[in-house]
Amino acid sequence: MLGGWRRPLWRASAAWVLGALAVVPLLAAEMDDDAYRDAVAQLDARAEKALADCKRLAAGSGAQRRCTVEVDTQHAVDAAELQARRHPSGNNRFKAMAAQVDRHYALAVEACKSDHAGSDKDSKAAQQDCLRQAKQLRAGGIQRAHQQAASEASIATPPKSEAERQREADLDTAIRKCDSLLGDANVQCVRGLSPEARLRAISRGSGAPPAK
Repeated sequence: MLGGWRRPLWRASAAWVLGALAVVPLLAAEMDDDAYRDAVAQLDARAEKALADCKRLAAGSGAQRRCTVEVDTQHAVDAAELQARRHPSGNNRFKAMAAQVDRHYALAVEACKSDHAGSDKDSKAAQQDCLRQAKQLRAGGIQRAHQQAASEASIATPPKSEAERQREADLDTAIRKCDSLLGDANVQCVRGLSPEARLRAISRGSGAPPAK
């Protein structure tokens, strides 16, 4: 997991699309509540252990940053796929595919910063060009994910149940609590949210800022 990401971005473009679309077959089976809770606990435990391993790397190093990004983004992907299995819908399918695209983008950004870390003019220009390519690839991947999800969505989407509306309201309350905190308190609060709440916070631009 900690190996370097050194491929030019144009070589990775196909993987961005395929990585997103490959999620679709995983979303066929709906999960019951008990299976979902067990799966969430496993995801959180796995991410917690992986983040602990990241902390053993040199503090503030590129390797530690990349490790943390890999763990956080993989957890976001797993959580999105899990939610899409629990509540199959066109929107949740899109979120699952978009999480894959965002994972590739976050790793590409880290690669740009690592490969072009110099402070000279040429290095800065190369880094900006690399980041620009990464952003373009992300935009393309998100568009394809949206098209794929839309093509599979049913024509008539059933209304949300009362239980689902209440759950979303509870998630929003937890997210607002974290948003009211600053610094480390905000980070710890966000990490304590459920995968579903974290995904909802990320989609709204709420919560702790991404690792840099």
